[in-house]
Amino acid sequence: MDNHLVFVCGALRSGTSLLHLMLNAHPNIDNPGEFDFLFDKVNESGEPPELKEYYDWLQNHRIFNSKKIIISDELQTYSEVTSNFVEQVSTQGNVLALNVHRHFHKIHKWFPTAKYIHLIRDPRDVARSSIGMGWAGNVYYGVDHWIETERSWTKLKPKLSENKYIEIYFEDLISDPQTILEKICEFCNVPYADSMLNYHENSTYEKPDVNLIYQWKRKLTKNEVKQVESKVSNVLESLKYEPSNYGDFSNSLIQKAYLKVQNKLYKLQFSIKRYGLALVIRERISRWFNLTNQSMTVRKEMNEIDRSVIK
Repeated sequence: MDNHLVFVCGALRSGTSLLHLMLNAHPNIDNPGEFDFLFDKVNESGEPPELKEYYDWLQNHRIFNSKKIIISDELQTYSEVTSNFVEQVSTQGNVLALNVHRHFHKIHKWFPTAKYIHLIRDPRDVARSSIGMGWAGNVYYGVDHWIETERSWTKLKPKLSENKYIEIYFEDLISDPQTILEKICEFCNVPYADSMLNYHENSTYEKPDVNLIYQWKRKLTKNEVKQVESKVSNVLESLKYEPSNYGDFSNSLIQKAYLKVQNKLYKLQFSIKRYGLALVIRERISRWFNLTNQSMTVRKEMNEIDRSVIK
């Protein structure tokens, strides 16, 4: 099966949802979306979780439940379980593309012959976009998940032969989508299909818009740009992104403390606005006191709210 399996690897807010829609619009490619739950519970040593622990975790996993995957009692190992999950969402003869946003370096052990599409986006835009999702209260913390995913790719890449991966840029996908999609189709051994650019007809997403790229130049202050670059300066140019040359970020202890408090307060305010104060308090209490049943109930309620608001 994994001879026809491709993992789309990119940080959250890097354009993976857009690429998912484009790929899924191809008649010979299935892309059922996000599958991070396959690897989130594998530890850094590559050891899988106990199956009962894994199944309990999946029970309230919003994205897993949206896939309508059935858990079989006959499966005995984590490898059998993950392979079965993949088989359930695949179509005979089609390439299966699964989106993952983290833990790329854990995949190879379980799917050794799979291919990879690495989607890269300017970290300054990712950091800015993360604030709107409620994941961070400022760009200084908003870039952290991008850093972690790119580190994970760096760990995976040496394990792959050159014919097993392709690296593309979000900015190129937006500015010249057909050329990039033709390149991806060649990599996946399928012919290019014009339907890939008609994804907007069956989704809430619009056509590729060049205004979506390099938004940081218009929407971030110089100080915000310096905050992000202070964390990614060592990889920015290696990924072919030009630094702003705005100068160094003055990262004093007072500034660090301010950014930390700002980050926590914003995330709390965002959660209260989305879920309501009562639900947020219940979630905190159930987590602090390890109230398993209460935590599961709260998670279900939050999942329902997420389903209604997430695009």
